[in-house]
Amino acid sequence: MNRRGKQFAIWGVVLQSGLVVGALGTIIAMVRAFNKLAQSETPQPEALAAAISFALYTTAVGEIMALAGSVFVFIALFGIRYRAPWFRSALWMLSILWLLCFPVGIIPGIVIIVYLVNHKEEFAQQSTGTEVLLPSGGR
Repeated sequence: MNRRGKQFAIWGVVLQSGLVVGALGTIIAMVRAFNKLAQSETPQPEALAAAISFALYTTAVGEIMALAGSVFVFIALFGIRYRAPWFRSALWMLSILWLLCFPVGIIPGIVIIVYLVNHKEEFAQQSTGTEVLLPSGGR
């Protein structure tokens, strides 16, 4: 297997977690912001705006991570042509997640699903080189 392709694939899949991390950070920050608002006796719009701003920063960082991860995944798949069975499974999961990111994720999600369906045999289990080869008449 291509070592560089494997590295791109791993980094791409790991960076895709940026979507989840960004969304989780946003949810936590928003809950904290509104809890502070509920606990204060007088509403402070500046404090609420600052807390919401922080929540949006976590979303932006997660989106940037995921965008970089998408580029790495596409380079591994189409540029380097990395074809490990684990990568195929990861691509199925990523494509389904991309489909949920309407409208931007629809196109890459559909492209990857169509590619995976049409090129299933390319992702077959690769030989590790440790198998014992028998003579042509042996079982």
